[in-house]
Amino acid sequence: LHRAGRQPGGAMALHRREPQGPKSIEFSVDVAGTPTDFVATDFGTQVFFVITQNGKIGSLIEATSQECREVEMIGERTFEVKVLFGDRRLEHYRAYARALIEIVAAVDSSKSVLLGIALKEHSPEGFRQVVREVKDR
Repeated sequence: LHRAGRQPGGAMALHRREPQGPKSIEFSVDVAGTPTDFVATDFGTQVFFVITQNGKIGSLIEATSQECREVEMIGERTFEVKVLFGDRRLEHYRAYARALIEIVAAVDSSKSVLLGIALKEHSPEGFRQVVREVKDR
């Protein structure tokens, strides 16, 4: 609520602000010949990405970025990626989360990334295409 101004007789009128909800974008593209759905939702402090080739989430991965505080590394960033659930042996999923946090941190260094991902196929070219598709939006 915020004050909108004085009403006749000196009383203050209160008006409700429209709630600001999360903002999302959705799109689908073929990645290395496989239909791939993308959803990115900005919740303010975190960006939630879903990248799926089967309509499901197989792994959930969190990625964070932090600015280095050591004098010789001022301006550098460190990144942390951890699998919250899913197959921890799928190291390429960590690479996707790392690439996404680098994109997000370049725009807003305070946000973290939560990635829900399920891919049928993985290749270096497919990885580059996914990163390119996200950057282009």
